[in-house]
Amino acid sequence: MRIYLPLSAEDRTTLENSSSGLELIAGRAAWGVTGPARTGNPDQDEEDLEYEAMQDAVHVALLSADATARALVIAADASDGDVAAAEENGGAFGVEIRGTTRARIASFHVTELDAAAAEQDDTDPALLWFDASEGADALAYLEGSAGSGAVPPIPNAPLA
Repeated sequence: MRIYLPLSAEDRTTLENSSSGLELIAGRAAWGVTGPARTGNPDQDEEDLEYEAMQDAVHVALLSADATARALVIAADASDGDVAAAEENGGAFGVEIRGTTRARIASFHVTELDAAAAEQDDTDPALLWFDASEGADALAYLEGSAGSGAVPPIPNAPLA
């Protein structure tokens, strides 16, 4: 199952080392597309549902971020047996990690705007995509804007 996790302090080492796996502890909150989420949204395809799950994780990450900080969400693949629906705590797409396990990192997503600017915007936050091998770059981009006023270059953008 593809799950979406707001960056935790423990995840930073994984990003810095460009690891392809992520250690997940029992009880960690995440967001993903579960059977009940599919049933409750019969008019949406899988891609639309995954977008909604990721945006839920992004909003949670932004709520816990400093006003001048961007948010980072990790997309990872976990075994279905390691994930349980947790709608009561995480909304329609809320899931919880059942036991300590590892997930394969698929990608990283960093908000374009910081938390304060995202709060003022009435649309879903725009996200910059980083490949699973670019964890250190995603972390550098995340931290490059916090409080400095400088905006680092967009990754993979053509040079002028």
